[in-house]
Amino acid sequence: MKRVNILFINKYPTFHRGRVLKPQMLESLRDFPIDVFDTYIYKYSNGIVAGCELTIDDDYIIISPGIIRFNKVNYLLNKNHLIQYENFNDLSILKVKFSDKKSNKDFQIHDTEIFIDRDTNIYKDELELCRFKLKTGAKLRTNYTDFEDMVTEYNTLNIISSPYSGYEKSTLSPIILRNFAKEALNYNLTNSFDICFCMQCMENNRPLDRELILSYISSRLGVENKDYSNERIFNNLNKILREIKTGNKSRLNTINRDNVIIVD
Repeated sequence: MKRVNILFINKYPTFHRGRVLKPQMLESLRDFPIDVFDTYIYKYSNGIVAGCELTIDDDYIIISPGIIRFNKVNYLLNKNHLIQYENFNDLSILKVKFSDKKSNKDFQIHDTEIFIDRDTNIYKDELELCRFKLKTGAKLRTNYTDFEDMVTEYNTLNIISSPYSGYEKSTLSPIILRNFAKEALNYNLTNSFDICFCMQCMENNRPLDRELILSYISSRLGVENKDYSNERIFNNLNKILREIKTGNKSRLNTINRDNVIIVD
């Protein structure tokens, strides 16, 4: 039998009393967890990978611990970060700005700034966490009354445009999709597309692939399967939810079962 080179390997240093501590041993400890994580999400897009959920405490937006991926670099927030918001009475965006790599004798550093900006452009070194319009004297809120309330214009933390890291393309927050599914499942779902999609949304807290969401919208509404903005995707999901509530269908739903076509 012809031997082949060993390509897959798990190499971990051993430490024993009296042994010389070699640089390669420390490098192995340093590189292994980074390499594993980078390999796991190698083809993932810019966006939030995990965590970074937003809550409100009085005059502060609280960003929970999480990971953001940007230009193939993974940025870790390891504790809650508070940022104070103000009443501007116009659109403001909570942004993360990514700095150029810095180096010193001991480290290579990729760091960020987190700030609220009234400039609504998202520049090439920025990523949006949320947006809001706040009336004078009001407080922000994240306790949405229903799915449609997530885009209420004033005093509501809007996360629709916030990109979540997905395979090759960014996708929507799992909070959005979970809220859609929870509300839809309050009704007697009969459409197989609705049932399958809602199960996917509720299965875990991981973001759903953008292509899956677009395929669902296309199949359910009978529209062209093409990429839409996050806002357009949300509006289409909201349209589907209204149809579920009222029992209306945007088109005939046909199921071929044992050569019998059933029309809802």
